[in-house]
Amino acid sequence: MVPYVSFKSDDKSAIALEVFHTIKSVPLHCHDFQEFVLITKGSCIHHFNDLSMPLIPGDVFLVPPHKKHGYTIETPVSMYNCQFYPNQIADWWNEQFGTILNNLTAPENDKPVYPADLNRQHIIHLSVQDAKRIQVMMDIILKEQIEQRYAFQQVKQDYLNLILVIITRARLEQYANLQKGEHSSQNIVTEAQQFIEENLAEQIDFSDYARVNSISPGYFRATFKAATGLPPVEYLNRLRMVRAIEYLKNQVVPISEVAATVGIYDANYFSRLFRKFIGYSPREFRNRVKKER
Repeated sequence: MVPYVSFKSDDKSAIALEVFHTIKSVPLHCHDFQEFVLITKGSCIHHFNDLSMPLIPGDVFLVPPHKKHGYTIETPVSMYNCQFYPNQIADWWNEQFGTILNNLTAPENDKPVYPADLNRQHIIHLSVQDAKRIQVMMDIILKEQIEQRYAFQQVKQDYLNLILVIITRARLEQYANLQKGEHSSQNIVTEAQQFIEENLAEQIDFSDYARVNSISPGYFRATFKAATGLPPVEYLNRLRMVRAIEYLKNQVVPISEVAATVGIYDANYFSRLFRKFIGYSPREFRNRVKKER
């Protein structure tokens, strides 16, 4: 039986915030509150809705009550975990903010699962600026939770509301062009994902790919982003970094060889890209993995 975890605050704000810096996996569990999670450093695998998807910094997602989920963590990861009871915040709260919570629907299970496809687990990938804004706001919530100064409960609620507005805006932009039921569009995206998986170590030009397949490059990019939540190039780079994490666990393989294995033949560019996505340089990442073992 999957265990339930307890709420992490006893004040009357109905909001609790935790910050994790860990390399320990979190087994499947449930809770009776809403929860959203922001990844700030490192990477892990999230198990939710019968799918397992890699997460990287900037990813944020919501987990509704009574849904089991967990994490496989093999390398250092940092995340913010915000728990809350909507019905206890304010009478008007659900009317204004309930939509974003209700949008968490079960993914379609009749399509192949690709590890960079955000829409399959309703992951929202924030811009660097939005991720930093939300992290600062959650630090304020945590400080208010600890210090409990005058009106701290109201401050926690106000910042939660603002965070959810930012997440909602990011979600609307990410899913703006998503149209379900377009069979031809789904085929275009599925075939492109398969092509990327099979040619990850090669130089991929998506404009050439679109033309070879008799598709307008602009239409291809829009269709791909609508279906996966990411533009093709960002999807490709995300997948390359997820694969690189696995190869970097082998301490004896040169970083330049890891880079080439995922299709990047400039080691300096690979290091910059890895830091951008994961939050550490490849060398720092390896040192942290080695230290934690």
